[in-house]
Amino acid sequence: MKCYAIAMGLILCCCSLSADRITFFATDFDDLAPGPTQHHPGDEAQDGWYYGTRPDFDQIQQDIVVDGQALRLFIDADDTEGAQTNVLRPIEPPDLSRSPVVTLEADFYAATSDPEAKNEYQAALEIVGGPHPGFVILGFGLSSGNGTAKNIRNVDVGLACFNGLDNNVPVPLTVGQTLEWETWHHIKLVIDQRADRYVSLTVNDETQTLSEYALPRSFDWDTQEWKRGQRIEQIQTAIRAYHWANEASTDDIYWDNLELYGQCPLIADLSGDCVVDLHDLALFAAEWLMGTE
Repeated sequence: MKCYAIAMGLILCCCSLSADRITFFATDFDDLAPGPTQHHPGDEAQDGWYYGTRPDFDQIQQDIVVDGQALRLFIDADDTEGAQTNVLRPIEPPDLSRSPVVTLEADFYAATSDPEAKNEYQAALEIVGGPHPGFVILGFGLSSGNGTAKNIRNVDVGLACFNGLDNNVPVPLTVGQTLEWETWHHIKLVIDQRADRYVSLTVNDETQTLSEYALPRSFDWDTQEWKRGQRIEQIQTAIRAYHWANEASTDDIYWDNLELYGQCPLIADLSGDCVVDLHDLALFAAEWLMGTE
């Protein structure tokens, strides 16, 4: 009878508990030095953000922002096909075993110099890391054009999922599609690293559940296997030049209010190991017995 009471007490007690939120990285760019980012390892006044492939095609600026400052990346209409601008920032690797539900939130603003052009617009924000540098943990792409006038297609959010065999394929999304150009949008992407599944995608307060889709893989050339990224090490954003039918444009992507954080979803996890088991029951029983003395 006492065990039953303890178990029932554990259930009732856990209903009042909530998962702790652990912030891995957050910035609104407001306190960073304005101007282009520098070569690796970056300027301390810009909190370690640095350009990856080429200088002077990005800047922390104050013209187009949610508030304060924002990060801008751009490509030029005169760029060669495939030219890329990318900006990166290292992250201290968090313990994902303690906070496997990982959320990436950001505000973004996409712009193009020629809305009627049909050339492709491609930008991305990704969290990457080990087992080898560059393995994708989570992230999303932004696309437009590609044969359709950009002011007709507008901007689409894209996600990739592993097909279980040999490739990453697009996730069929119902949110984050045909978004307006030159408008700030808010995105929130949630994954469960332990379950190897997406959780949800929210764009401008519209949410789609994605728990049936596996997280993307990266190909390991050493082992010839598709592997899941396990260790968060870096945040990176990029925009790439794609010319279509001899059309080209100057394209921009702006980022503000970036936040990456984790949670353990198990409210009955008293031991903090992200597993609800007899250890948690024993902890509760000990606390309950101490309280009855």
